[in-house]
Amino acid sequence: MLIRFYKNHDKQNGANRSSVLFFCVVVCICLFSALNCEAFEGKVKHVIDGDTFVLENNETIRIASIDTPEVGREGKPDQYYAKESSEILKELLLNKVVRVEPVKKGKDNYGRTIGWVYLDNSFVNEIMVEKGAAFFYFHPYNDSAKQDLLLQAQRKAMSEVKGFWRKISSLKDFNIKWVGNMRSRRCFRVGSNFSVTIMNRNKVRFSTLGEAFMEGYTPARASKFWPNVTQ
Repeated sequence: MLIRFYKNHDKQNGANRSSVLFFCVVVCICLFSALNCEAFEGKVKHVIDGDTFVLENNETIRIASIDTPEVGREGKPDQYYAKESSEILKELLLNKVVRVEPVKKGKDNYGRTIGWVYLDNSFVNEIMVEKGAAFFYFHPYNDSAKQDLLLQAQRKAMSEVKGFWRKISSLKDFNIKWVGNMRSRRCFRVGSNFSVTIMNRNKVRFSTLGEAFMEGYTPARASKFWPNVTQ
């Protein structure tokens, strides 16, 4: 009986040690995550495009919950308004000190820090959308209040036809029916291969793409909606 007691006691101690070790690991991960998401400041030394820039410490920052036209690389043409968007961000941030608040996800697949960016008390994410140099790009894990600000800024830019909206709103594809996915907030042309795969309970129908943008939906990249600069 005594031998059995010691064996059981050792097992319990082993289980307790495992539990304590697991708890310590969880605490360390949480602390690391919290530290990793703390706001920090840095001076902007290079602007890559309208939604991405590099700090003096070589950390690349991807501005959260917005998207801008793509600058052409490897022989590909620029998308419409890509250079204008890049120049607007450059004029706004180059050689200036910004504060970055990383979003919950932290870094993307390219190792870039995704964050809310502030210049003094100005919210850079919002400024780019207000100017019609970027559009709101919903992400489910990002702060909902900040994303609401971006959507309101987009609605204002669209109604005032600022930046790229003047040309984009005149495109044929902008004024036809689109269908959105309620979960991802992405949308597709009605009848396209991707649109028919959306489950009915997640499907939202829009009479125009403008209506979809107003509701915070954006064309999926696979839809290849955005025109090139030569178009």
